[in-house]
Amino acid sequence: MKRLLLVSLRGGCGSTTLTANLAQALVKINKQVLAIDALPENLLRLHLGLPSEERDGWVKQVLNGGSWMEAGYQSPQGVTFLPFGQINDEQHSQFSHAHHHLQQLAEATLEIDESEQWQLFHGDLSYLSAPNLAGFMASMDMVLVVLNADAINYSVLKTQFQHQHGIQALIEQGKLKFVLNKYQPETEIGRDFMLVLKKELGDALVPVMMHRDTALPECVANLTTVQHYSPISQAAKDYQSLAFWCVSTLSATSA
Repeated sequence: MKRLLLVSLRGGCGSTTLTANLAQALVKINKQVLAIDALPENLLRLHLGLPSEERDGWVKQVLNGGSWMEAGYQSPQGVTFLPFGQINDEQHSQFSHAHHHLQQLAEATLEIDESEQWQLFHGDLSYLSAPNLAGFMASMDMVLVVLNADAINYSVLKTQFQHQHGIQALIEQGKLKFVLNKYQPETEIGRDFMLVLKKELGDALVPVMMHRDTALPECVANLTTVQHYSPISQAAKDYQSLAFWCVSTLSATSA
């Protein structure tokens, strides 16, 4: 079993899109995948074919006394996933308090009898240094932090990672990697910041660059992933390359 946590460095970097399309790319190379949305915004479902009027999810089930397994769905293209679910303010407070339910889900999904399964958790940057999620983080084989090549992301990167001991520990363990998303090589600013990030992050920067592609927002509008909607697009090629990189990297780590 391989477990990945995907988070954005800041809002809008694209971790939701990356989680859904990486899951689809892994399925395309015959990997068994379970994608889990661990954010109350509950947006991962839109990329995987679940209509906005569907309100069920694993948190909603658990808080109502049910089982997280009752919230499982499969996308039309074969990705098994657990949406977060639409919850009210009181339920949101219950979830956020100590993240007890997320820790429980992480433990329960470890017991799934599928040794070859890939589990992709979509979460928040704050999870990386939350003391009550230490067990959750320890269970991850890799953490992918999604960022963009611009001045704001660079500033956040410098301030966030200089003072977070938990994050530094993940980097030292080789578990934390950065994914450059929405890359625009045709712009000077994009190229400049890409070179700066390469120099400063070194091996922690994933060698696959995820290019900005107009096909991606169209995919969400059609409740699907880019591999299905636009299979010959640059984005589809990027996600397939990222999937192969993940498989190769984690295979080498466990060898």
